[in-house]
Formats: sequence, C-alpha cells, structure tokens
Amino acid sequence: MKKNASFFNMINYQVKLIDDLKYRVHNNSKKYALETARKVEGLFIYILLKNMRNSLTKDDILSNNQSKLYTEVYDEKISTEIANKGIGLTKIILEQIKKTRSYK
Repeated sequence: MKKNASFFNMINYQVKLIDDLKYRVHNNSKKYALETARKVEGLFIYILLKNMRNSLTKDDILSNNQSKLYTEVYDEKISTEIANKGIGLTKIILEQIKKTRSYK
C-alpha cells in the first residue's frame, strides 16, 4: 500500500488542480477552457504511463526507492511533454466544455 502512496498523492494534487480549473472555467470559460483541457489530458497520460510501468516486473537490481522516485518524476515530466504536443484529447475535452451551459 505504501508504494502507491506517492502515486495517489500525485493524483490528488492533479485532481485538486483540475477542480480549481473547473471552477475557473465555470466563471470564465473562454479564458481557462484550453488550460483545463490540457491539464486533464496530461493527467490521463500520466495515469496511463504509470499503469504501463506498474505492469512491468520489478525483480531487478534497480528496484529501489530512488529509482521509483526518479521514474515517477520522469513519468510526470514525459506526460507533460506529450500533453503539450497533444494526443487529441484536448480537442475532445474542449468540445465537451463548449457544450455545457456555463460556456460563455
């Protein structure tokens, strides 16, 4: 359970950030919609990378706390870079935001 604690802390941080952005989108949709869509895409990619990494076997010599921390930081940074280039989710999320009544 402890090995997943940092993952859940990162997810909680990201979810709080997205909740804050959702509030901003509700108050000023056009200004914050793109930023929110990119953050959601980044979180999705991070979770995807994290789950892919967790599916690998961990019976090697590099399976220690330092390498786990490094891979978590690496996954976060690579997910941000991938999200900046985009995989197509930002556009879909923006379309969903525009369909809401609060979009001004």
